[in-house]
Amino acid sequence: MALTHMKEGYSDTESDLETIIQIVGQTDQTKQEIENVLKDHRLYEYMDFRTDTIEIERLTLIFENDYLKRIEKQW
Repeated sequence: MALTHMKEGYSDTESDLETIIQIVGQTDQTKQEIENVLKDHRLYEYMDFRTDTIEIERLTLIFENDYLKRIEKQW
């Protein structure tokens, strides 16, 4: 059971890293550009881009004036 849980956590972390790599690789880090990158993410339907805080599995994207300000780990 613990091994399965660890594998799921590792998979989520890898998914987060791939998402961040895509976001950071963009030259324009506006909320709209990031939303375009995330449209294929499996949790996209739960993301509310009307707010300044977007959660992606274990990461939180924090925006200010529609630009990415920082990324924080949730846990």
